Amino acid sequence: MNKYVGILCGIIVVSLGLAAFAFLTRGGEDGNITIVRTPDQTEAEWPPAIFNPLSLIVELPSTPNLAEGRPVTATSFTDVYVPANAVDGTVTSYWESQGWPADFTIQLDGVHSVSTVAVQVNPSLLWEARSQGFEVLVSLDGEAFSTVVPHAMHDFDPLTGNTVRLDFAPVQALYVRLHFTVNTASRTMGAQAAAIRVFGG
Repeated sequence: MNKYVGILCGIIVVSLGLAAFAFLTRGGEDGNITIVRTPDQTEAEWPPAIFNPLSLIVELPSTPNLAEGRPVTATSFTDVYVPANAVDGTVTSYWESQGWPADFTIQLDGVHSVSTVAVQVNPSLLWEARSQGFEVLVSLDGEAFSTVVPHAMHDFDPLTGNTVRLDFAPVQALYVRLHFTVNTASRTMGAQAAAIRVFGG
């Protein structure tokens, strides 16, 4: 019995092979073979007909971050969440104030023309969406500050990278200060920032 099954299987395999050969050599019933070429591209591309969730991520300027590694001060901080965490180049550590109001001041390495400030909390989905109220101020001497972005509520959402980008007319600054007044997150009583970035313009 097994011998006949083996013979039958062999016949089926040979038949399929001959049919495939005939189709390929004839090019199908009409004698034509359609060759589909892959598109010219140097990297992976998202299909245009499918929504790309990465398109929601807030983009930042490609110019250097003037705040990274610079001296910073804050009116307060909680536990190990010190001000330097917000300018250390990562988003896994963060600064958290102890109550309100909360000032966070960055001293740049010299006077720069600045036009963008970005604030980010950890982009992980574990960090709930929240709103924080703050304004942006600049100074040339660290004493007299002028407002470049008026106080407003700003939404942080994991779907957009938990990032808020604020653009304004270029202004000369040696110091950049953020004045926080509220955070709607349910598990904190202070301002929070994993990264505060400053860009020239």
